[in-house]
Amino acid sequence: MTGLLRGPWGVILVLANLLNAYVAYGALVIQPQGAWDESTLTGIEVASALLIALAVVTFLLALLPVRSRALSRWWLAPSLLFLVAGAARWTYIVQTYPQGPGG
Repeated sequence: MTGLLRGPWGVILVLANLLNAYVAYGALVIQPQGAWDESTLTGIEVASALLIALAVVTFLLALLPVRSRALSRWWLAPSLLFLVAGAARWTYIVQTYPQGPGG
C-alpha cells in the first residue's frame, strides 16, 4: 500500500513546491527603486505573505503522508525553507523600508 501512495503524494507535493518556488522568485528577486516605491514594496510584502501561507499549507499537506510513513521526512524540508525565506524577506522589507509619516 505504501508504494501506491507515494506516486500521488509525490506529484501533489512537487506541484505545490513548484508553486512555492514561483512565488518565492517573485518575492525575493523584485527590488524596490527606493523608499518611495510604495507599490513595489506592497507587492513584495504580499508575495512574502502568500509564500508564508503557501508554505504552511504545503507543510500540512506533506505532513499527512510523512506521518503515515508513505514518504520520508525530507519532504517537509522544502516547505520549511520557503516559510523561512518568506518570513525573512518580509522582515527585511519592513525593517529596511519603514513607512513614512504619511503611510
